Amino acid sequence: MAKFIGFIPARMGSKRVPNKNLRLYKKKPLIFYSIKASKNSKYIGETVVFSDSKKINIEAKKFGATTSYKRPIKVSKNITSMFDTIDYFVKKNNIKNNFDYLVLLQPTSPLRKTKDINKACEMLIKNKKADGLLSTFFVKKVKKNHPNKFMTEKNNFLKEIDEKKASLRKEKLFLRNGPSIFIIKINRIKKNLYKNKLLNFIMPESRSIDINTLNDLNKLRKI
Repeated sequence: MAKFIGFIPARMGSKRVPNKNLRLYKKKPLIFYSIKASKNSKYIGETVVFSDSKKINIEAKKFGATTSYKRPIKVSKNITSMFDTIDYFVKKNNIKNNFDYLVLLQPTSPLRKTKDINKACEMLIKNKKADGLLSTFFVKKVKKNHPNKFMTEKNNFLKEIDEKKASLRKEKLFLRNGPSIFIIKINRIKKNLYKNKLLNFIMPESRSIDINTLNDLNKLRKI
């Protein structure tokens, strides 16, 4: 049976929304919702919060997450990529010895549910050829200057396409929703995480909100 580890990266620093991961939604900090969804999954063996903040670690431990893995300053900067964060965590702690897949659950996606995580894990268990999985939502209309690359499916896997080509395509188009869920085989982690053979896990746009600004947070609180 494949073994999954839930990985929740949570820096204290955030330029646009200070202390973002501890902002309240329904009287709970944002990070609570990712921990809860991960802990309730029947596939995830351990739920880790990887943080440089004592405050975040105290809250995360209270909700049942593992906080014993130390996150140093060198992978806690604004310019630190998600690859660098994941790569450091996996190599420093020999995660590959105990787990097959890393399940990235960003705390900025609080509307993701345990059933989403379970379905995503099941998709990968059934498809041995896939390197991982990425959560997306269906794009109804191509908007200019979108910060994320548009994607389409080719041979059952996601493929990035540029904005100009996207506007001319007739097949279904998708955008990653944060991502809310990103799963990768631990032995397939590489610099460009989205260049792997990734399955498309489609979520409703209504639950694909990604908190990056105060406006996003206000929208969430109105839902």
